[in-house]
Amino acid sequence: METSLVDQYCPAAHEAPVTAAVYDMTSGASATADEWGIVAVTRQGESFPGLIFQPGDAIRGGLAISPGGSLVAVGDDAGTIAVFNTWEGTCVFEDYPEEGTAPRQIKAMAFNRDNILLATLASDGVIRVFDISRWELVGKWNGFGGESIQFNSAGDKILAIDTLGQTKLLDIVSYEMIDLEMVPGGVRLARFTPDDAYVVTMGQGGIALIRMPDGRIVQSFTARGSSGMISLVVSPQGDEVAAITQRSVHTFSLPDLQPVNSEHHGADEPSAAAVWDWRGVAVGGHDGLLHRPGSKPSLPPVVCVGGFGDFRVSVHGERVAVWSKGRMKRPFKAKMRFIETRIDRDGRLLLGLPDDGSGVQVFEARTGRHLLDCGPDTADTIKMEVGGPIVAVALRDGGMRWYDLKNNSVLELPWVQTFALSGSGTWLGVVTPRGEVRVLDPATGKDAIPRPEPLADVPIKQLSFINRRPDMLVLDDEGVMGLYDLTESVTKELPAVGQDVLDFNVDVDRLWGITGGDYAAIRFQEPEQGTATIIYCHLRKGEVVSEVPGLLPYAWVDPETGNILQPARGGALLEMDMHGNELKVYRSLPEGEWITFNAKGVLQASDNAGI
Repeated sequence: METSLVDQYCPAAHEAPVTAAVYDMTSGASATADEWGIVAVTRQGESFPGLIFQPGDAIRGGLAISPGGSLVAVGDDAGTIAVFNTWEGTCVFEDYPEEGTAPRQIKAMAFNRDNILLATLASDGVIRVFDISRWELVGKWNGFGGESIQFNSAGDKILAIDTLGQTKLLDIVSYEMIDLEMVPGGVRLARFTPDDAYVVTMGQGGIALIRMPDGRIVQSFTARGSSGMISLVVSPQGDEVAAITQRSVHTFSLPDLQPVNSEHHGADEPSAAAVWDWRGVAVGGHDGLLHRPGSKPSLPPVVCVGGFGDFRVSVHGERVAVWSKGRMKRPFKAKMRFIETRIDRDGRLLLGLPDDGSGVQVFEARTGRHLLDCGPDTADTIKMEVGGPIVAVALRDGGMRWYDLKNNSVLELPWVQTFALSGSGTWLGVVTPRGEVRVLDPATGKDAIPRPEPLADVPIKQLSFINRRPDMLVLDDEGVMGLYDLTESVTKELPAVGQDVLDFNVDVDRLWGITGGDYAAIRFQEPEQGTATIIYCHLRKGEVVSEVPGLLPYAWVDPETGNILQPARGGALLEMDMHGNELKVYRSLPEGEWITFNAKGVLQASDNAGI
């Protein structure tokens, strides 16, 4: 199974709510899964998941890791059951529902001690036991519910919960079903302690401790609001049990069930996915992260990215991280969520477009200090750019406005159809209502150079300056790209005469000119696939040199390097070259740490990143 660069050093492999988490105390291996069906396995000796894959449909509890950590079992909402080798990611067992049978979303799974038998609990109330070495169904019991299933350490009995919420032991040799003492109110979860001396249960009445082998309740704990419990985990040593509620982790000693500690787990919307590993209790959240009591908060997944030259921007919910030469500065809180962001090539100003209908916001990139609210008429703008001290924004009802932050001035032109700002902020290219191009001085709003000669009697729809060169790109309504050299317009005050470069038969929504003047990039959307494609062309040769499909709709091109930037799983920003090859990953790690790396290894990391 091929591993992407994005999957390396990835402690937070999920962008969707974590819906299953398991831990093998004998090897230290663990696995997590989410609503999108992504599975992440952290093998023995690894600090980060070494295997990340998507075997099928959404997963909601259907996950198990074998004793020793060599196998991971996955059961999804479609009822598919599969077992994978954790070292190579190869499938070693599969089972699919028969056509015409009732739906059987997999709710829980468990291996026996020999890694030969796999027990599954499905939403149809059936417990199935498979011999995965022979690809054979060897046992089947009807009438079961709850949210858990587990083999005892000997591997000859299964702990299960019937449809009335009462615990049962299923003897897989004799097929005998053994009743344990009835728990008032019923239970949803039941766990063996590591030595099989007790079964701990969680239900509406709280926690009950059942002694084995006589099956009698010997302790119970009922607390006000105990119905708020969403999960239950036993410590690897078997001396404590933790009950997870919407806000907290409540720990009790075993076997006396005395309260030990209560801590907030930090997950705003916790799921029933939880583990107790060598580090303590971890609770799955709606944000795709595992949260641990007492730890520093981790940054949420990346929403959008931007970048120019040495600088990269990753937006994590309401927090914005600026990266300079591969090092992440302390993220600042923007107090709103952005769906687009821009940074100037000197790393001084940062723009953010909020998702709540507010106007474009301007920040000092180095400190996070808020500088400007561009107003409600810039909400949902189709274009915003920053260069030098100039911030330019398209207005919601047409036209544009730009701000000169150095001279504290604001200018507005209601007739502008679209615009482009040079990287230094020296020139502002605009398109008139007739589709012609003018190049303005942002300080005055007047023509900075003579108006370029039109290439054809076709309106211009996109334009861009080539970074660090006196060149301008235009794209007309028929998809023809043109190139202007503005040198003589500056030195001799002559109208620039351009040349056609290439005809694109696609609806382009973004155009970039790249430092050096050899290449340009265009982006167009593919709505049916929900993706975007970026095409690179050689300006002097007038030919396409590469096409990178399957990108996120808001993938961005750095005008300095020509590299593609887009969000990636695990709180990361991915950088690719013009052929779509992965070059570098900028990743936020749990508890405020960070790392940048490429295919050769770690480039930079924070002091406590654990690398």
